[in-house]
Amino acid sequence: MRTLSTALFVGIFAIASVSCGADTSTQTAESMSPSQSESTTDFDATLVGGGEINLQSELQKSPVALWFWAPG
Repeated sequence: MRTLSTALFVGIFAIASVSCGADTSTQTAESMSPSQSESTTDFDATLVGGGEINLQSELQKSPVALWFWAPG
């Protein structure tokens, strides 16, 4: 029983220590080149009520919050 609890503790500790590491794969806007930054914000999206919105033109006017929703 003691061996099982020790193995369980070591397993949980290993998983917790690996999963709490820093994510170095994400890029900030400052680390991206200007062409990368512009291409990620230059797209059109269809609005729920109809019509389209261009993210780049909206970002020039004011801050934009995107809400992605998928019915489940």
